[in-house]
Amino acid sequence: MTFLHVLLLLWAFPLSDASHRLRTFHFVNKTLPIKARAICTQNYTDLVTVYDEQDNLELTKMIKLPLSSTALIGAHRNATNSSYKWSNGDEVTFSKLTDYCGEICCAAMKADGEWESVQYNTTKYFMCYDQDGEASNKYKLINESKTWFDAQLYCRNNHTDLVTIRDETENNQVKEKGKSSSNPFWIGLFSDNVEWIDRGKSANRKSWINSTDSSEHFALCYKSHIHVSEKKMSWEKALDYCDNNGNTSGLLRIESEADQREMERELRRSNISGPVWVGLRQSRLFGFWIWSNGLHVGPWTNWKGGSQPEHQMSHHCGAIEKMNGVFKWTDKDCRSKFTVLCEGK
Repeated sequence: MTFLHVLLLLWAFPLSDASHRLRTFHFVNKTLPIKARAICTQNYTDLVTVYDEQDNLELTKMIKLPLSSTALIGAHRNATNSSYKWSNGDEVTFSKLTDYCGEICCAAMKADGEWESVQYNTTKYFMCYDQDGEASNKYKLINESKTWFDAQLYCRNNHTDLVTIRDETENNQVKEKGKSSSNPFWIGLFSDNVEWIDRGKSANRKSWINSTDSSEHFALCYKSHIHVSEKKMSWEKALDYCDNNGNTSGLLRIESEADQREMERELRRSNISGPVWVGLRQSRLFGFWIWSNGLHVGPWTNWKGGSQPEHQMSHHCGAIEKMNGVFKWTDKDCRSKFTVLCEGK
């Protein structure tokens, strides 16, 4: 297996172990006498998946001298197969591509709604989307010519990402929004042979270089602080499971947009699409929502429809459910049996 390692600007940043509440990064010295990935899986979760520019900057801070050092990450090349991916990590379940460019290929939508395969370094207009936008205002055609990866960075900085299209209805909506462009414009689909060793769904790419020997380099590992249960259970059983599992400290709390993003990445990595229990619960007497450890919910929330379920209409237990391609908080019957997300120690 051919791993990739990332070139890091060492002199500009101090050493840091900080990353996110639910995912932490860790630097491994190459002098340890076992292979880099084995160190990561034995002590943490795995070699790191790099999801975005912020990850890349934080990982850059962690490397030590000498200045020209490199560090292994979890990206590797599939020597026999390239695959299509959406920029936001969603599974590819719909496509209107009829050709393949033969290199790092990206999809552009034509005026008739069909897609063409184009090399990534071609410059085109592009379509972004806003995750929480109304259907009539969700898609944004950007009338600036950029390469596919530059367009991706623009969309992530200013909107949610390059547009994902899941069915013919969405394809027609994107086609309608793109009518002002006389030429094909980028959408979020691309193909290459890079995969992530932990099955992470990341479309982030940098100027990484190949390495065939994982024992001769520094390594960058990550530890996920989200535990996914193997079995489905009711909310009450989930509460007991997370409180009494030796590797967990309770049902998962989502305190911020960063926590929500890490939770979504874990669900995509684990290929879980159905509802999952988290630590949300409602007071049956007063109707307010709290986390299972007693903390108040908010100020950041992500409820379906934009507001918490009404007291008399609620099912009293909270779950995460994917709705129209977006992960939202919702209430569910506490007796329903779902996969469980716990806080990992």
